[in-house]
Amino acid sequence: MTKIPQIRITVNSRCGRACFYCRPSGEALATGSGVEIGLENLLKVTSAFVRQGATHIKLTGGDPALWDDLVEAVSLLKEKVGVTDLHVISRHPKIGDLADLLANAGADLINLSIDTLDDETHRKITGIDDLPDLLKSLKYCVASGIPCKVNTVVMKGVNDQELDNLIDFCGKVGVKTLKLLDVIDDLHTGDENYGRRLKVIGASSLDDLYLPLGEIAQSLKLRATNIHTVYQGGLGHPMLSLTLSTGLEVLIKDHQAGAWYGSVCQGCSHFPCHDALMSIRVTSDLRLQFCLLRGDVAIDLKPYLDGDQAELDTIIAKALDIYATAYFLKSETANNSEILSVV
Repeated sequence: MTKIPQIRITVNSRCGRACFYCRPSGEALATGSGVEIGLENLLKVTSAFVRQGATHIKLTGGDPALWDDLVEAVSLLKEKVGVTDLHVISRHPKIGDLADLLANAGADLINLSIDTLDDETHRKITGIDDLPDLLKSLKYCVASGIPCKVNTVVMKGVNDQELDNLIDFCGKVGVKTLKLLDVIDDLHTGDENYGRRLKVIGASSLDDLYLPLGEIAQSLKLRATNIHTVYQGGLGHPMLSLTLSTGLEVLIKDHQAGAWYGSVCQGCSHFPCHDALMSIRVTSDLRLQFCLLRGDVAIDLKPYLDGDQAELDTIIAKALDIYATAYFLKSETANNSEILSVV
């Protein structure tokens, strides 16, 4: 199995949301507000990954829907740089307004985060009252012809009773994939949003919201026409893939099923952790980041962008080498028999 990590490039740091389970900018160390990667920098960094054979790229944020250069970036990455699989990750209603343009530019998938179909629950989770606009945006994205994926974080006592409705809704509107994720309960050290926003739903910590997904997986197996296990890029958590009669694929990702570890994990106080070496992240201020829990192993790419291309290629190649020798370790504490039984 070839092990090539997800390449997640953060194009901006602004998202317009305050979701309590999300780290600032999705990063180990938050990027300042209003920071954008810059189109030229994005093309240089992505080209270096492509030259090393990493041609599957995810544009994330912040929120790419709020980045003015998004459509042009998608077009150039597909036509000029050689990206073969380009995903745009958003949870902002504006992505629906851009859907047709992104389809024409060559985007391969739009990934929307939708945790609930209830207006009040959505407001509590995100701090924003715009669920009708977000659901309308999803329908626009589906109508554009781009395959659409919905991410849902399953939270005990918050939205776990809605899963059947979410599954039915996604099947009816034509979503390709619904990904169910558990709460990442080892990310306790975020910014003040963690404590402030958790109080809105009556939780004192993320542990209170964690729900093992094995029982959900077992229930969905009874409805599935096809069941198998997938790894993103040969790395990351093993995910159960279940295809339902509507054609909807449901992915179930429980972080306690295990993860991949490598040399940067040796001696780490967080080992073992939830995410490990699933992704390489490039932040909007151009740091190459291996880990969500540590900022000390990040590499500043800015000195390599205006110099010899070979220097940037060397940095990227060395980063990918860390993942090439990664090893998988199952969790010793979780009861994940329903997830791991097919791994």
